[in-house]
Amino acid sequence: MERQGKGGEEEAQTRLPDLSFVHDKLQKFQSKMLSDFEQRLSCMVEDVLQDLRQRELRAHEFPNFERSDRKSTWHNRVTSQAPADVSDSPNSHANGTQPRPQLQSETSARKPRRQLPEKVFVVRESYLTALLQVEHMRTIYHIFYIILVMFLLNVICYDYFVDGRFDLGLGTFRGGLRRLHWVMGVWLLEHVFVLALYFAFRGWALVRHRLKTHGSLQRFWSHSCLILYISSQLVFCFVSTSLCLKFNLPFVSACVLLLESTRLLMKMHAFVRYNAERVLNGKAKKEDVQEEEEASGRPFVPPLSCYTYFLFAPTLIYRDSYPRTSHIRWKFALNRLLEVVAIAFLYAFIHERHIHEHFGQYGLEPMGPSQLILKLFGMMLPSAVIFLCGFYLILHSWLNFTSELLRFGDRMFYKDWWTSHTYDAYYRNWNVVVHDWLYEYVYKDMYTHVFRGSKVAASLAVFMISAVVHEQVLGFALQMFFPVMFFFFGVVGVALVFLMRSAPKVMGNIFLWFSLILGNASLVSLYAMEHYALKNCSLSDQSWTDRLLPAAWRCYN
Repeated sequence: MERQGKGGEEEAQTRLPDLSFVHDKLQKFQSKMLSDFEQRLSCMVEDVLQDLRQRELRAHEFPNFERSDRKSTWHNRVTSQAPADVSDSPNSHANGTQPRPQLQSETSARKPRRQLPEKVFVVRESYLTALLQVEHMRTIYHIFYIILVMFLLNVICYDYFVDGRFDLGLGTFRGGLRRLHWVMGVWLLEHVFVLALYFAFRGWALVRHRLKTHGSLQRFWSHSCLILYISSQLVFCFVSTSLCLKFNLPFVSACVLLLESTRLLMKMHAFVRYNAERVLNGKAKKEDVQEEEEASGRPFVPPLSCYTYFLFAPTLIYRDSYPRTSHIRWKFALNRLLEVVAIAFLYAFIHERHIHEHFGQYGLEPMGPSQLILKLFGMMLPSAVIFLCGFYLILHSWLNFTSELLRFGDRMFYKDWWTSHTYDAYYRNWNVVVHDWLYEYVYKDMYTHVFRGSKVAASLAVFMISAVVHEQVLGFALQMFFPVMFFFFGVVGVALVFLMRSAPKVMGNIFLWFSLILGNASLVSLYAMEHYALKNCSLSDQSWTDRLLPAAWRCYN
């Protein structure tokens, strides 16, 4: 018995070190858990306090964003049949309508494809218009004014002390706007073509209605008109681009012609696509109520006044009517017009003092990797200013100016893209006007009729079409084949959409801004090098492959 007792004591003593080891581990685990808990708790408390501060700031400083209908104010699509699983569609339905409840037999028989949301127009201001009502945001606005004044002083001093004269960027305006009167003449002729399309569409609808008793003739008429419509659109695009080369238009004049031609092309397709469906269905859609054909039996075609207003309205989505403001704020419109003029002068200053200074001698001076890197980093800040001012010039100042003159109520031409942490959100919020057109007339048709419910394939088709149009405008405006924009937009941009979908919010936004600044600097630098290489280098095209090689490369190789 004594031996057994001693053996038990020895065994207990041998186990004591193991128990102390476990005790130490548990103590460390407990201290680590408490530390993590305290850290997480402090972070949660800080987040709650930050939310309370932001709510108080919105309630006092941002009254336009702290409203009960804020979600519906800054969202522009609703579904008419069923809620859509897209991020920018609200849960409510247009005009208070509710979806038709499906019978149990219908739901069990088949699973319907999701209903894509539709564009809804409401009276609302632009984001920056609402933000600039806050004193803190107006201070940032004043800072940009001072930056413009500094650019002006820089140009004045350079012109006086170096050139001995005052030019104020007018030389850039004279060179960039040459043959603008030819552009205006072509623009007027294009509007004659656009108006002729309305009467052609009206004729198609009337003849089709008269042939309703002859099914085969009706189909032949519709198919023939469809082929004629597609051919006319291709000819319209070809003429505008070929005239840039025939007239040898400078960059600014060519951009005016090509962008206006693209806008009118998108307007014509929006009108035909929206109203052709109404004619084919034999119904008139007015204020979300579908009505049968009128007692006269004639198909419904909108009056010419609706079509004419749509041609000049700052939207690419056709509707018979839009929400309108009660009056024109002339002071607001004048301020937006002055901003357009000021940014135009700022672009002239950047061209003379940065782009031309960095790349004007490209092809005539020694160039190596170190010189290219220095030029790229030298263009970082000017390219960022070009990017931000381009957004403000077109999507805020110009569109708000035209909206005010036409009393167009819906001013949501962009959303808060600057807070995006994914490229998916950036592309949706950056240019709402073009995005709505691509979504309404390209993505929805691709999703419904071509790819049959494939969101990825429809999205890729939209990206490719958008990249081709961007490259077409830049390529013909600069009169060169240099598909950098297509590569950045259609390859790198698409890849970043899928790669950044799971990015953290803070790091995603930081990387978004880093890539935008670096990408725009690379884009401006590469196109500037190619432009001045074609201008400065005497290059001979001995074969067709020489035309495909960049002139910036052939100058030094």
